[in-house]
Amino acid sequence: MSKVVPQDEAAVRICRVKLNVSDQNYISAVKLRGFIGSLFVDDAEFHHHSERSYHYPLIQYKRVDSELLILGFQDYARILLNKMSAVDSISTRHGSFKVDSQEMSLLTWLVRNTACCYDFVTPWLPFNEANYSAFKDCSKEKQKTFLEKILVGNTLSCLKGLGIFVDYRIESYLASFRPFYVNAHGNPFEAFTARFFLNVEMPDFIGLGKSVSKGFGTIRRVL
Repeated sequence: MSKVVPQDEAAVRICRVKLNVSDQNYISAVKLRGFIGSLFVDDAEFHHHSERSYHYPLIQYKRVDSELLILGFQDYARILLNKMSAVDSISTRHGSFKVDSQEMSLLTWLVRNTACCYDFVTPWLPFNEANYSAFKDCSKEKQKTFLEKILVGNTLSCLKGLGIFVDYRIESYLASFRPFYVNAHGNPFEAFTARFFLNVEMPDFIGLGKSVSKGFGTIRRVL
């Protein structure tokens, strides 16, 4: 049975690391994940290659507005903070790039029941094979409602992965959304950019949906 966490205990420990790199135009979230994961290959949370069943990633790599970010959640907040101090360069097939500086912050975020507006600042991948077929079978009028239900499910999965089970009904509303295609896992996927409302206060730059460890589905509060 899921434990319901009282509101004042619904806390998320977060480490945010912003990397200032000599030439980061060649470094995507996926390439950043590949390099950092190879550095810390003894810990699967950094590279996400494991025989364990899927769980919400506690280490996430981002490229947002040309900035490179790594986020660690819960127990991995402190682990990320300790490990990143040794990283002074990033290597990709384009070469090795010096890390000029790192901006690190360690904080505790309270997940509260309040209305908030967010943007997806990286493409949102809401679909698996089953729900994509169901989405395509919907009329245009029903597709918005379908996506809102998926967004609620994504949010609940995120909170569950962080060990938080809220005692209120989570609701979503898509104020605007636009579909487009992106390449993920070597295949084209339908993705969305969107502005949306949730009745739960989530931390900036956390990921919702599929492939959040690779930078997809990153949100930022706007209101």
